[in-house]
Amino acid sequence: MNPTAEQLQEHIESLLRERKFWDVRAALRDVAPADVADTLSLLEPEQAALAFRLLPRDHAGEAFAELEPDRQEHLIEELGAGAQPIVEAMDPDDRAELIDELPPKVARRLLAALKPADRRETQAILGYPADSVGRLMTPDYVRVKPDWTMERVLRQIRQFGSDAETIWYVYVTDSAGRLIDDIRIRRILLADPDETVESVMDHRFEALSAFDDREEAVRQIARYDRFALPVVDSQGVLVGIVTADDVADVAEEEATEDIQKLAGMEALEEPYMRASVIDMVLKRGPWLLLLFIGQMATVAVLGHFEMQLAAVVALFIPMIISTGGNTGGQAATLLIRALALQELSPGDWLLVVHRELLVGLSLGLGLGGFGFLAVLFWYSLGVAATAHPVLVATSVGLAILAIVLWAVLLGAMLPLVLQKLGLDPATVSSPMVATLMDVSGLVIYMMVAVTILRGTVLK
Repeated sequence: MNPTAEQLQEHIESLLRERKFWDVRAALRDVAPADVADTLSLLEPEQAALAFRLLPRDHAGEAFAELEPDRQEHLIEELGAGAQPIVEAMDPDDRAELIDELPPKVARRLLAALKPADRRETQAILGYPADSVGRLMTPDYVRVKPDWTMERVLRQIRQFGSDAETIWYVYVTDSAGRLIDDIRIRRILLADPDETVESVMDHRFEALSAFDDREEAVRQIARYDRFALPVVDSQGVLVGIVTADDVADVAEEEATEDIQKLAGMEALEEPYMRASVIDMVLKRGPWLLLLFIGQMATVAVLGHFEMQLAAVVALFIPMIISTGGNTGGQAATLLIRALALQELSPGDWLLVVHRELLVGLSLGLGLGGFGFLAVLFWYSLGVAATAHPVLVATSVGLAILAIVLWAVLLGAMLPLVLQKLGLDPATVSSPMVATLMDVSGLVIYMMVAVTILRGTVLK
């Protein structure tokens, strides 16, 4: 069984205290980079910096890329000039992400210290928009020409494959560097050595634009079940590749952000346990204040109907408006996820309305009928004291039907409207939908109750 990060931490600390540096190197040599990062994150910065100096250069670069940004910054300060070889050993996309997240002064100093080739690679990636595919890509891949033989392709792979992010695919480019095909390594290995690349090309390939949103890389890799996809510029020139491991990180970040937004708060920029109390308050407080202000509208509604409210009518308010909030929240969540997966677009709004009306009508009739029976049940127990139980039950049942229909339309349409306006549909959080439904649902219930119960329960 592999030791835990805590056990390995204690072992490394003991070796460092005893100055058994070669034993530290041996202890970490066969440990996965992610586990090395977890272990060294538990050490004091001075000890972690010393341990990084003892690691093989490439292993240190891979482990360093797995650290949290603030931990990377502390280690760079501790390592000083020793940070340069570790940063140069990182993959170009990881290196660019590190420099982008460092304070400007530290980033400029570190970028200037890199070798010219590494600096050009990093600056090229940093030249793309922050959340674009260009920031995810690596320029380390194997490219070939269509007139090459398979024997020459294999020589190319042997020469440059060790530095490539992956050799599952080789990429065919023309004389101008434009991508014209990609070929699986299996096809190359099984081909006759004298066959040319052109003879096995089918000219069918999928590519990402360097300017696409990074979520597009998540969707395309999942859609085409690929380990890697090529990235081209506006002229079709091959500029890099994006691999599944980078996309997995993006998918996790985007899912976390959407989940946090759905809870009615701004997305945290760091893990929960690392976020400060002040940051948590600033991220959550404004949304809660906005929702609180929205709930104040219920006071105005109740005030407007104050003279007409009877105890038996007010008794069922919580049950009715919570039904609307829950129904609207379900619809919003389904639509937000469908938009994220590109299962539909704002142009499909008529189909969405049709589907949600059918669903809402079915749900509303079921819940409304149950509400009708619930009123009679509470009347039989003496909780809902009224001389007109059937009328009260009818008003509750019809109000629930109307509220559910309105809730599914509101919950479904808000994400589509935001998407159409170029905003994040996840902003339509469940608490926001619930607040809107509290106010509008209360108005609907009061209007139905007044219409049905005027002259009997209501004066």
